[in-house]
Amino acid sequence: MTHKPHILFVDDEENILLGLKRGMRRNRHAWNMSFASSGGEALEIFKEKHVDIIVSDMRMPIMDGAELLERVCKISPDTARVVLSGYAKDEVVLKVIGPAHQYLAKPCDFDDLEETIKRIFRLRDCVGETSVRKLITGKKNLPSLPDIYQNLLAELENPMSTNRSIAHILEKDIGLKAQVFKVCNSAFFGLPQKINNLETAVSMIGMNTLRSMALLSGFFTTLKDQVSECLVLERLSNNSLEMALMAAHIGRKLGLSKPEIDLAVSAGSLCHIGTLIVSATWPHKFEEAVKQCEQNPDQTIDNFEREQIGADHGVIGAYLLGLWGFPLNLCEAIAYHHRPHLAGEGEQRVLCTLHIAQHFSKMVGRSTLDDASLMRGIDVNFLEEKGVPITTDFLKSLNLKENV
Repeated sequence: MTHKPHILFVDDEENILLGLKRGMRRNRHAWNMSFASSGGEALEIFKEKHVDIIVSDMRMPIMDGAELLERVCKISPDTARVVLSGYAKDEVVLKVIGPAHQYLAKPCDFDDLEETIKRIFRLRDCVGETSVRKLITGKKNLPSLPDIYQNLLAELENPMSTNRSIAHILEKDIGLKAQVFKVCNSAFFGLPQKINNLETAVSMIGMNTLRSMALLSGFFTTLKDQVSECLVLERLSNNSLEMALMAAHIGRKLGLSKPEIDLAVSAGSLCHIGTLIVSATWPHKFEEAVKQCEQNPDQTIDNFEREQIGADHGVIGAYLLGLWGFPLNLCEAIAYHHRPHLAGEGEQRVLCTLHIAQHFSKMVGRSTLDDASLMRGIDVNFLEEKGVPITTDFLKSLNLKENV
């Protein structure tokens, strides 16, 4: 018998809870659903059965949504946490953005709520190991470099700072960057489409909200006195910048539209989020995977991550970003940039771009690049199937050494 996922909806207003029951009834054959009118009632349900996703109101008496989700994170870290609320005061929203994976605004279209839940399940299925998924779902933030964090605080206090100067600092740290995109693209800001440009994200959030985020305990975390971890994070952040530049250059060569290029750049700049999680959560296994990759230069590190951990950095990063509400096509590109043939149907032009970019990230700096080296590791069949025929002449024409 196939296990049906369990969704728990929590709201103290009876008419809203009844509306959710009616609106979500069409999914009763695919999901098990429970409905609670208070945080206390919700926690009693957790004692009786596992909850895969909780969708909670923010403003409730006795125990509000932020406190409820904080407690859920501790007692059931594998549960995805979604806020559905019409209360959008800055300090209250910032209070809940940490424990919540996503923030949806009332009134919320049932189709949008249903798609949010389905997207979480689609990306969760990529991470087969329950223990791995549990650790990812339980994360509320990502570590950042202490120097970059201090520079950010100083620039936020600088009366001459601009959106560009703030974005320039954030660009150097993949943890800070991902958190800012998460907040900007939450329904709190009510934007009609997802923002993929960091300077635009800073502009949308505003200096005051950014300052509150930076000073809010637990929203950003920094590595302290951990030299090896800082070196890994610094290298990953630099690599993410290179991947973003590569993705932009390759996207233009492939004739992608401006929105597609922006999405490819965003995917490139975030594709090492999973590596950050792997290195911070399983440092010894990560070191072993790196060592094995160095001993087998014709293979990519994702092969050894799957051997050591049970999942690779692509699907790990994609799952976390999917929980945080990032666009599905961006998450898919990150999940499968090493193994694009596992992706779903459609053009997948952003994934094609990122797949080529990650291949060339290994090529840059090599003294010799013969035809065999250029093609080794590229999924030619997938690219041709998606209308991106690749030849050695095309790859040589990219001139990435001059463009990165």
